[in-house]
Amino acid sequence: MSHLTQQYTRMDDVPLNRFHIKIAGLTFGAHFTDGYVLGVIGFALAQIKPQMGLTPFWEGMLGSSALIGLFLGSLVLGWISDYVGRQKIFCFSFVVITLASALQFFATTPEQLFFLRVMVGIGLGGDFSVGHTMLAEFSPRKHRGVLLGSFSVIWTFGYVAAGFAGHFLTALGPDAWRWLLSSSALPALIILLMRIGTPESPRWLMGKGRREQAMAIVHKYFGLTCCW
Repeated sequence: MSHLTQQYTRMDDVPLNRFHIKIAGLTFGAHFTDGYVLGVIGFALAQIKPQMGLTPFWEGMLGSSALIGLFLGSLVLGWISDYVGRQKIFCFSFVVITLASALQFFATTPEQLFFLRVMVGIGLGGDFSVGHTMLAEFSPRKHRGVLLGSFSVIWTFGYVAAGFAGHFLTALGPDAWRWLLSSSALPALIILLMRIGTPESPRWLMGKGRREQAMAIVHKYFGLTCCW
């Protein structure tokens, strides 16, 4: 019996493989996008303020809009993911981010822009709640701390990228803010397409009593000798 037991490796103890790297990359992409979204608004507001005649109130609301959405999204979509599954919200959140980011190009009023940026934030907040969970549930125990601890570094890269984009794009004309804000749709779309086909979290499936589906995913991505 002990000989048979030694042939199996628990999911927490499997070696780091390409699937782990993919999940980490897709989760890191959300933090890059978050840093970018929060970084570009400062540059954009410099052009939006005179063009839309922003009052101090609306300037503040637009500056904080994505953060408001992030708070709401982490609460609402995180709660929903407990019922519908991690994978669905993992993809849906970036559908919201991509569409809302692109539609910022066509905003003509502060109210429209505020709504769209709140939606971007909701998508990011939802992704934060499930992305961290997905990575933690899939990643090996040995590497989990390093992977989860890298989020702040990736966020900084996104914020710095926003600075470069803001510096160059705002020099193109008074409507450059439209391109700047909507440019966050590009990394969001890439991440969304790469997330299609991501499996459901085996831990979530086990929690719902769907053991066969959970083990099928475990065996597919970590080998037949991997067990729960």
